[in-house]
Amino acid sequence: MGAQADVTTSLPAAVDRPAVDVRAAGTAVVLLVAGSAFLTETVHWRQAALFLVGALAGVVLYHAAFGFTSAWRVFIADRRGAGLRAQMLMLAVACVLFFPVLAASAPVLGQAVRGSVAPLGLSVIVGAFIFGVGMQLGGG
Repeated sequence: MGAQADVTTSLPAAVDRPAVDVRAAGTAVVLLVAGSAFLTETVHWRQAALFLVGALAGVVLYHAAFGFTSAWRVFIADRRGAGLRAQMLMLAVACVLFFPVLAASAPVLGQAVRGSVAPLGLSVIVGAFIFGVGMQLGGG
């Protein structure tokens, strides 16, 4: 019989995770549900679905620490270009997928696919402000 290793020393140390602020998370969920209900009533259910998809994508990108400015900062400071390569790959895939669809002008899932061209309005100003607040809160 050989010497047995101490189990507590062979396991990796537990990762300290910050506690979830239940009030903030609850407030965010309530605001998302209220915004989605408002958009469903005033515009269309599709707009509410897009609102929720955008919110969920923002949460995923925040927790994945995926950001455009941080990739450039890491490239300049540390000479690591993995983040920039990921961005270029993402843009290339988007171009390969969407340019043929836009060029064909064929409906997809019963909806016309076209570029959205509209004059600037209050919604753009409000959206830009919300984006800026989100970038500051996200550390970008």
